[in-house]
Amino acid sequence: MVARIFCRDLCAERGEPAPGLGRSSKSYVLLHWPRSDWRVPRIKSNNMPEGLGSAILAANAAGIHVALVDGDDIGFTHQDVFRDHVTPEEAERLLLHIAGGGVLEGTFDPRVTIVCCTDGKQDPCCARYGFATWKALRQVADPSRFRILQSTHLGGCRFAASLVVLPQRARYSRLEPSQVGDFLNCLGKGFPYLPAYRGNPSYDAPAQTAEIALLEWAGQRGIIGAATLHKTQSDICNPDQLHFHATIATQHATVTVERAEFTVNTRCVTIGEPEGTKNVVRWVAASVLAED
Repeated sequence: MVARIFCRDLCAERGEPAPGLGRSSKSYVLLHWPRSDWRVPRIKSNNMPEGLGSAILAANAAGIHVALVDGDDIGFTHQDVFRDHVTPEEAERLLLHIAGGGVLEGTFDPRVTIVCCTDGKQDPCCARYGFATWKALRQVADPSRFRILQSTHLGGCRFAASLVVLPQRARYSRLEPSQVGDFLNCLGKGFPYLPAYRGNPSYDAPAQTAEIALLEWAGQRGIIGAATLHKTQSDICNPDQLHFHATIATQHATVTVERAEFTVNTRCVTIGEPEGTKNVVRWVAASVLAED
């Protein structure tokens, strides 16, 4: 029997990097919905009223990612504030309120929330890799410090397991079950877990790539501190190569990133299709050089 091929494995074998995929959504809403009722698209999930589906689309249009989640009975969460026992009608009203710039009134949750995509209806990679990582997180994480949820599609099936950490909005990819202990340890200390980190959620793709290269470079030298990046004005001369003046702790450096092209299958369903494979341009780190 021929082993099944997954888009996640193909893209990793082809060398496509997981970091530097661009900015996160400006905020996240988590709506409790049993996993057995999830459908694609999520607004067509079992038992979902049409009005709630329309409210989800309105929130998406306002830059808010609405994820259906399973793992506890908390009904509605926006970043780190939640409400229990929310009906679909109430969820519709709350979504429209937040999409219009309103603030959710509820109970503050001091824990770090980790949302892991396990949406097998979206892509087999999310079921295969996402579920294994979610299960490992549930087994290891201290529930008094971490809230662990499985969710619908978070974007980037080929980077499963895909996760979002809230309220920081930090995204992670290709997190293996064997890595969850170190991952949780880093989050508990307030540091990103670099082996799976996608980059600062407010940065664009090249700045995220530069940031991660800087953090890795600094970590190898025992340098710890806040990192800042500033793109140089000379970048317009060569749009395929960007330079950043960077500072971490008291160390200054120049980080160079370059465009690179990779062949990808964005979902498993595209494997073997005549036009299923495409080329994408990504940013990769070229160098990090210390400045005097």
